[in-house]
Amino acid sequence: MSVKKIDKENDSWTASVLTVTPEVFPGTLGVSNAGKSLKDGLWNLDIHDIKEYANIENLRADGPPAGGGPGMILRADVILPIIDIIKTKADRRPIMVMTPRGKVFNQLDAKKYSSGAGVIIICGRYEGIDQRVVDSVGALEVSIGDMVLSSGDIAASLVIDSCVRLIDGVMGKKESSFEESFENGLLEYPQYTLPRSYGEHEIPEILLSGNHEKIKKWRIEKSINTTKNNRPDLWRKYLKSD
Repeated sequence: MSVKKIDKENDSWTASVLTVTPEVFPGTLGVSNAGKSLKDGLWNLDIHDIKEYANIENLRADGPPAGGGPGMILRADVILPIIDIIKTKADRRPIMVMTPRGKVFNQLDAKKYSSGAGVIIICGRYEGIDQRVVDSVGALEVSIGDMVLSSGDIAASLVIDSCVRLIDGVMGKKESSFEESFENGLLEYPQYTLPRSYGEHEIPEILLSGNHEKIKKWRIEKSINTTKNNRPDLWRKYLKSD
């Protein structure tokens, strides 16, 4: 599947990505429902190679950290001109910088950004991005969790996927998202399928009973227990919201 630059006059939800490794994309975004809907034009992926722009301008894409230290920093005088090319005055998409020091992206954020025109994401690499990029364009610093990755490309793919799957027509069955983890503040209950018995493990009898009220109650109890055990922070938040 080819990835092409998109004219933002197109009404489809669009993710513009600035990266030094454009070959990473579409990656997982090019398969399954996300890939099919990308091919069908339900959303667009617009990839910009940071190194390509730097080469045109006879600049290096990165430089050593001011004040000393290891690694290299992506330069503001390379990143910001690309943003100027992408983002016209009519383009209201938020600009995100993927960084472990950012606000953790969650399902509420995915819902918020999936309902807009799309996102512009700057993928860090090496030791990060010159802070003047963030300050100049008011970029949102976004993290996917308490970890450090080799690049922002992986994090960007996760953010884009979480938004794309909420766009009308992308998922095969819209109502299937209503009972997923985080939708009601709890983690999802355990799921089972065929065969009924496998080794010493069987599908819980209540799920085969046909009693939908009991099944619903069982699922709620399992969601609560799973959330308590796996994410006590979410459980405390759920209690407060309730």
